[in-house]
Amino acid sequence: MKRINERSIAGNIASSVLLERLLVFLIMDMALIVAAVISWCAATEQSVMGDIYPSLTRSFALGENGHIWNRIAESTYSFAGNTVSCGGFFHALLTAVGVMGMVQTLIWSVSFISEYYRIKKKLSPLKTMAKDTAALLTVTDFEDIESELSSMDPLSNVRISTGNRELEGLEDSINALLDKMREAYSAKSRFVSDASHELRTPIAVIKGYADMLARWGKEDKEILDEGIEAIQRESDNMDKLVEQLLFLARADNGKHKLMMASLSLSEMTEETAEEFAMIDPDHTYTKEIEEGVEITGDVSMIKECMRILCDNAKKYTPKGKDIKIRAFRNEDGESCFEVRDSGIGIAPEDIPHIFDRFYRSDPARTREGGGTGLGLAIAKQIADHHDAYFNVVSYEKIGTKMTLVFRNKDRKENV
Repeated sequence: MKRINERSIAGNIASSVLLERLLVFLIMDMALIVAAVISWCAATEQSVMGDIYPSLTRSFALGENGHIWNRIAESTYSFAGNTVSCGGFFHALLTAVGVMGMVQTLIWSVSFISEYYRIKKKLSPLKTMAKDTAALLTVTDFEDIESELSSMDPLSNVRISTGNRELEGLEDSINALLDKMREAYSAKSRFVSDASHELRTPIAVIKGYADMLARWGKEDKEILDEGIEAIQRESDNMDKLVEQLLFLARADNGKHKLMMASLSLSEMTEETAEEFAMIDPDHTYTKEIEEGVEITGDVSMIKECMRILCDNAKKYTPKGKDIKIRAFRNEDGESCFEVRDSGIGIAPEDIPHIFDRFYRSDPARTREGGGTGLGLAIAKQIADHHDAYFNVVSYEKIGTKMTLVFRNKDRKENV
């Protein structure tokens, strides 16, 4: 580990502070010199002319012979046709400036030394910390951790513990990282397994009907029609599943490009309610739409989320029962879209998992109902992209109410 150069840091800080102080000294010196010259000129004019006339033309002139000091001694000040020697004044001024400069240099040097040691004292805890860290992270300690890591299965539930109290913080960090790796790996494995299972079913159905058609379909028109219909149905299911998997994969990789715009949630709710009332004559759709409910979002994604919620309500609500669709603002002023069905409901222990991929909480929620177990997972992804969240209330054999709530910009806490 690189050693902290305490002297260099203290010196740099002290120099920076005292350079600013030196600049202040220089500005003060210049101001004093200018003030002294103006005061002398004013006093000289007062003594010669009895008053000061600002409009007069004034000038200084150095002597013409000898060394610079001799020339300064012979310098003159001219005003209103009068010429006065100013050599004595300039000699006295330069002497005073020289003395003042030496005093200031002495003050600056003493201040530098004092500031240096003061800052060095302030930095001493860093030096102590560096020494303690160097002592802690010895080769032997790292060998202990390396030995622990090399001897364990990173996907098992085993945790690192070297028995060294000084390494407890490092062990906790590594164990937390391992837990996250195990969780991510398990989620990935479960997703791949579920996706493979979901794809295997339609492929098996298609293969079965293709074999049946090859054997008997050429001669039996009824079998031919049944096989073609089944293959088309399963192909559509598989196409839908693949599209949903691609959507989730793009969301996981952050590759969704949102086309955000201001839109009317009231109008979109009206359109969705009319759409489902038209395509689903087996249920009664009622709507309760508050005017002027506005949000900012991607039109296609918000519409897809609405359709997923309505489609779920349609699947799990018995024929003839009512489905209610709402658009409103809640008591916090947040824009909401809500679907309330009269269906089979969800068990309390299943509600925390309904947005998990491929999760089905009830035997009735099967492929025969047309579901893939990915609809609500997609809806959750869309909600997350729009800084929205779901409120879910459900009672078995009574129904489910799912509310999509769009947070206000000034209210970011989770609800």
